[in-house]
Amino acid sequence: MSNPLRIAVAEEKGNVPVTILHISGDLDSKTYTDLESKAGELIGQGANNVLLDLGGITFMGSAGLRAIHGIFKKLSAGGAGGKLKLANPSDAVARIMKTLGFDVIFEIHATVDEALGSF
Repeated sequence: MSNPLRIAVAEEKGNVPVTILHISGDLDSKTYTDLESKAGELIGQGANNVLLDLGGITFMGSAGLRAIHGIFKKLSAGGAGGKLKLANPSDAVARIMKTLGFDVIFEIHATVDEALGSF
């Protein structure tokens, strides 16, 4: 039985405004469009610096990785220098990302606070 995907959105102001998506549940072929849609909506409303808090992810399939890459492309396509950073992955998710080279493409931070300080 899969865990439904839940997305909670928060805004933080530090060096720059950052939109945080706290994601929990399974990020897979059944749920990845929910993440893409929510992120696309926020980017359309002006979010330029996005942080994905992966701490609550219980399972991530290839579709979840595709969704993260899609969000990155949306931010990059705007021409405004949008940034996507990832934080708080479980050991299993971090291992998948490293194996597939996502750690070369994305900044992946151990904690949300660490990631916020890097914007």
